[in-house]
Amino acid sequence: MIQVNKEEKTAILERFPDVHIVRTMKHDSKRHHYYCEESPRVLRFLDKLRGIEEPRPKKWRNKRKEGVRYQ
Repeated sequence: MIQVNKEEKTAILERFPDVHIVRTMKHDSKRHHYYCEESPRVLRFLDKLRGIEEPRPKKWRNKRKEGVRYQ
């Protein structure tokens, strides 16, 4: 789960209505936080929304025949 603010929450839900976002402290309205699921499409959208241009690193895979790592 990744923490998002209210503006990011509304932007994510407009783009991806099926994404699960949770709000904590529902009874005490001054102390709440929003948490969003960490799916790859949401993280890419959130990086663009926050102005982060660096791509997230891909996981390394191992080729069985050559034994060489690639991205």
